[in-house]
Order: sequence, then structure tokens, then C-alpha cells
Amino acid sequence: MKAKLIILLLCSFLLVAGLIVFLKPELAEPSPPQQQKITLPSLQEQLGQNLVVGFEKKEIDQQTKEALEYIKPAGIILYYRNFENPDQFKKLISELQKIARDTTGKPYFIMLDEEPGGAARLGVFNNVFAFGEPDWDHIEKGIKIMKDLGINVDLAPIADFPFDNNSFIKNRVPAHDTEHLMEFNRQFIALLNKYNMSATLKHFPGMGVFVDDPHRKLPNADPEDSIIEKSLKIFKDGIDSGTDFVMTGHGIYDDIDPNIPATLSKKIATDLLQIQLGFKGLIITDDLSEMYFIPNGKMNLVQATESSFKAGHNLVMFSHGLENIKKIFDEIISDANQDENLQSVIATNYTKVLLMKYKLFPDFVVR
Repeated sequence: MKAKLIILLLCSFLLVAGLIVFLKPELAEPSPPQQQKITLPSLQEQLGQNLVVGFEKKEIDQQTKEALEYIKPAGIILYYRNFENPDQFKKLISELQKIARDTTGKPYFIMLDEEPGGAARLGVFNNVFAFGEPDWDHIEKGIKIMKDLGINVDLAPIADFPFDNNSFIKNRVPAHDTEHLMEFNRQFIALLNKYNMSATLKHFPGMGVFVDDPHRKLPNADPEDSIIEKSLKIFKDGIDSGTDFVMTGHGIYDDIDPNIPATLSKKIATDLLQIQLGFKGLIITDDLSEMYFIPNGKMNLVQATESSFKAGHNLVMFSHGLENIKKIFDEIISDANQDENLQSVIATNYTKVLLMKYKLFPDFVVR
């Protein structure tokens, strides 16, 4: 009888404990990071996490260090100009991450523009198509090299299929038809993810409709709806394959948003990419350092940056000119203090960036 009573009391205790956990889930497993309440810091620190910046040197001099400590950017874009040899490059990235953690506690996105068969900063993917088909062992070796150096975001793969045979981007695209391009991108994204690196699909909604190179002038085109649908299919396939970033390009699509380049277009960054394609990751602009992308010079870089944010971009990139970026930064802060909508966008971007960093950096705790 005594034994039965003990068993009955034990069962009652377990039942009550189970009800407590069921009714108060916070006593059980901690909430996933997406549900955590993130405390917003100053507007200046929020804005910094909306920006990716670059600098010209192979080392961090005092002026560069002070600028980075002032802006507190989300990430750094590196180029061959920053590279001397692997040891120097790895040391540079380590020093950058120390600045990031010392100033905000948040690691940088360290970004590199390294495309198999296309743009090359370090050349780790040179000759991966030497025999026609992609050499996946060679590609994986290149990804391992980037990972070891400290790169955590590759600004690749290209999703700009050259629907115009004269497109400026044709020689950078690693496939001769859309199906093979999607297949290549799926495998490349999977390999990056295998090494806890992020892929960046670019340049939404597809630069292969343009003949003119946006590095020289602002291109525009009026492609048929069927072409746009094919291009969107390529991006959707890459999104479904697990890309963390999508980059918009400097080009005007007359049939989507006349007179406004994708890097400033709400119809493209929000309506097409986020709503129609369902992309939940981070949207980053192509480089805004130069004025070529601004139609007819109708706005300055401050206005363009704010327009990019309001269009739906989470990150705006400036590849060079840190001193000028500091001035742009200050002017945006001044404007945001008078613009509640801009403040709200900056805060939303800050939260999305932190959640992505939680995903990429296991030792980073959202706060």
C-alpha cells in the first residue's frame, strides 16, 4: 500500500511538472534567436550595422582604424588591393575582427568577390573550367582556402544569365543555359554552406539583359516579360538552395520600374524579391561609392543610401572612401533624427543583420 502511494505521488508530481513546462514554455528550452527581444543600441550603432565598407590599404593604419571604430559597419568588403600574401591577408582579417569585437561585440561580415569563372580577387577558382565541366574538387579547395583566411561571405554565385548575347556579363557566367546555371549555383551554395560560409546571389533581378557595363554608365533595358520570368526562376532556385544574401545591380528595367535602378527600387527589392520570391535573407546593394548608378545625377549619395534602405535593402555597400563614408554616415544620422520612417528601417535592418550574424557565428550571442 505504501509503495502504491509513493508511485501515485510520483506520477502526480511528474504530471504537474509537465503542465508547468507546457503552460510556461520559457521554463523549458530557450527561445530561438528569431524570437529573442533584441535591445536596440544608439541610432549610430544601428546605422553602422546597415553598412558594408572597404578601404584601400594592405594594413590597418590609424586613420582606417579610427574610421571603422566611428562607423562600426556590419561588414568589410576586401579586394586584391588589400592582399599581399596569404599570411598578411589572414592577419589583416584577424585584426579587423578584433576591431569589430572591441567596438561593438559583433563580428564583421568579411566579404570577397570571388566568382568561379568570373571576377577573381585571390584567384582561388582559376582554371576550374579548364576541361569544360566544373572541377568541384578544385572549387571546394578554393572555398577551404577562403574559409581558412577568414572570409565568411562570398559575393557569388552569378545568377545573371546573358539573355542578350552581347551582354557585358556573358564571360562571367559559368553555364551556357539556364538549367546548367541553376545546377551549378545549387552545388556552389551547398559547398559554401558546408563550410559555414554565406553565398550571395547577384545581381537581382538579372544583369544579363544589359549590353552596357554599369561600371561605365547606367544601363537600361526593356526585356520581355518571359525573359524576366526566366531570370526570376534562376534567383528563386538559388534562394531555395539556401543563399543568405542577394545583391541588386545598377541597372534600370523599364518594364518594372522606369527611371529607377534596382539598387534604389522598392518594386524590385521589396515587391519582387521579398514578396514575390519570398526571400528572407539579407539584401545588399552593389557598390554605391560612385555616382554612375544615379539617374541624371538627381540625388547625392546620402539621398541614394536612404532611398536604398527605404526600397528594402538591409545593407548598403561602399567599397572605398572611408572619410567620405563618415560624412555620409553623419548626414544620414541627422536625417534619421527627423524621419521616423528612416529610423524604423534602420532598426529593422539592424535586427535582421544581428540574426544573420547569430546564424553565421556560433560564438556570437545576440544581445
